[in-house]
Amino acid sequence: DFVIAGSIVQGKLGKKVASELVTMADDGYPKDHVHAGGAIQVDDEGTLTKKAVIIENGILKSYLHNKESAFLFDVGSTGNARAFEYNDEPIIRMRNTYIEPGDWKMDEMIKDLKHGYLLKSAGGGQADANAEFMFQVQEAYKVENGEVKELLRGVTLSGQAIDVLKSVDAIGKDFDFDLGSGYCGKFQYAKVDGGGAPLRCDVLVGGRQ
Repeated sequence: DFVIAGSIVQGKLGKKVASELVTMADDGYPKDHVHAGGAIQVDDEGTLTKKAVIIENGILKSYLHNKESAFLFDVGSTGNARAFEYNDEPIIRMRNTYIEPGDWKMDEMIKDLKHGYLLKSAGGGQADANAEFMFQVQEAYKVENGEVKELLRGVTLSGQAIDVLKSVDAIGKDFDFDLGSGYCGKFQYAKVDGGGAPLRCDVLVGGRQ
């Protein structure tokens, strides 16, 4: 529905929107991670949920669909129709969105950094249809010459998602869902989760030391 309304990814199916290292998916019932906060087996239109691969090796492959948008795009529904209460209209929402793990160890990703930051766990924030985002960071550490240094405080992370994803040059082996108690606030609440593997990328960081 955001794509139809003119989001930044309109008309970009089959085009590069991220580094070739990046594969991103949204899964209603992820294998081995059924504890994920947005786990559902059937969406609120009665569609069995399945894994929707959004980006594959950097190429935009799919949007998230309910039955209506699937008809308009002539594809199958991905099972992303969700309603908060019984009397709410089901709308297209994420479930558990994540980036697939890569083959880097965390210490290898840090060792190559001359100057950077190690950021752990996102807090509250928002994103818009232009793919611009801003989120709080729960833990942030300065990295100098491949060594993790002092803890920072009051850090926020901002950027443009496509630019950030195109800058990814390493993805870690570790995988986990991280939002836990997170909710999506698109018109009505929905329990969701997100996470994946650690990324090494370019970002803009602001805050107080």
